Amino acid sequence: MKNERRDFLKKTGLLGIGGFISPFSVFSENQQKRFQFQQNSYLIKEACVLSMDEEIGDFNSADVLIENGKITRLGKNIEGPSYTEIINAEGGILIPGLIDCHWHLWTSLLRSMAGDSAEEGYFKMTARYSRLYSPEDMKLAATYAIAEAVHSGITCISDYNHNARSPQFVQASFDAMAAMGIRGHISYGTYRDLPDSQPTDFKGINELKQFIDSNSKYKGISLGLGSRSVNYNNLEKDWKHARDLGLRITIHASSNESQKGQITSLFKKGLLAEDVNIIHGNAITPDEIKMLEDTGTSLTMTPYSEMRIGYGLPKINELYEANINCCVGIDTTALTGNAHLLDTLKMLQNLANANAKDEFYLHPKEVLKMATINGAINLGIDKKTGSITPGKSADLVLLKKSDINFSTGNKPYHLAIEAALQENIDMVMAKGKILKYDGKLTGINAKDLIIQAKNRFAEMEKEIN
Repeated sequence: MKNERRDFLKKTGLLGIGGFISPFSVFSENQQKRFQFQQNSYLIKEACVLSMDEEIGDFNSADVLIENGKITRLGKNIEGPSYTEIINAEGGILIPGLIDCHWHLWTSLLRSMAGDSAEEGYFKMTARYSRLYSPEDMKLAATYAIAEAVHSGITCISDYNHNARSPQFVQASFDAMAAMGIRGHISYGTYRDLPDSQPTDFKGINELKQFIDSNSKYKGISLGLGSRSVNYNNLEKDWKHARDLGLRITIHASSNESQKGQITSLFKKGLLAEDVNIIHGNAITPDEIKMLEDTGTSLTMTPYSEMRIGYGLPKINELYEANINCCVGIDTTALTGNAHLLDTLKMLQNLANANAKDEFYLHPKEVLKMATINGAINLGIDKKTGSITPGKSADLVLLKKSDINFSTGNKPYHLAIEAALQENIDMVMAKGKILKYDGKLTGINAKDLIIQAKNRFAEMEKEIN
């Protein structure tokens, strides 16, 4: 198996990528070329496939043919063109690439920095550091976060940028996603010390949208509005402007008891719709759940950050029992510490069963939906990704069953949610390109990225002190 892997890496140009890194980027010119130098055709053989496509169903053992970035065939005994690279996945579990529907990527340099006093709390801490960032820092932080995301099986991220001090601060996330090869959605928000009297930067939003739309390198990465708070005076005007531009809208609402009723306020203003992503909703009421149902509004839970900051427990049972498109996100590693999204799903399943006092209340397939097809629906890309379906993008995660913690058992959904760790993620593919193989990131020198992130954080810490 080791020789097979080595031969595969040699053929695809993935072996030995850890070469010279310029001090300004974790991608040297030579690496950028090699990052793009990957095969256009792969055949994944004999994987247990959890398709998340209700019409297709699951397979105990099947082959998946990928050509030019898309899944073209799914079934048994498939043969590809002669130039197709074979990936032996026998005994492994293949799932769609995970979709994170809420993350503040720029805060990744501030890992676990939310402290133990009011002055060190998440909001005040991030406000202090936010003023020190440059567009280059924003790109470094986004790259650092995306590298961890790929390591964790995430192939699509909805980044809510609330350090949007200029279009360049937001473009940084686009550049990082494009360089890393993932799919994404980036919400142009505000920044922590923006006065309420200052209008939303639609001039910058327009400028960035025109630039993104005219540049093919950003294909698969969309722009949205990171809305101001429910109580903002010009909220309705902002949302109309965003919708006129075709932007999806993300807003934090009813996050805790002090914000109770915010979803009702949005509903009464006629703002809720399928293009809206409500974040948190820990204080959502039964009436508000019905409002989301009736309008097709999605809701994203970020349970680890919500519990860590004291918002309370997510209303997983009430939301699951309603006809709401529920999704999940990391939110910020300043609170969560890491980006292990499968572990987030495990926690939600366990919390739901505990609340119901029923071992069989929530099947792991239902929480996996939240990070795959539900996420795609939330972002309006369910025709392109979110399931292992012929014609969709090859956004895939292969879990190997050869590690000490992940080797026995034959219930794939339970194993993927309850047992899998980040190190069990053997391969990650986004848009048909392999971003992680044999447990290692392929297109980036992780050691150099870590050094750059640590050094920049140390510099900012000195400035803060």
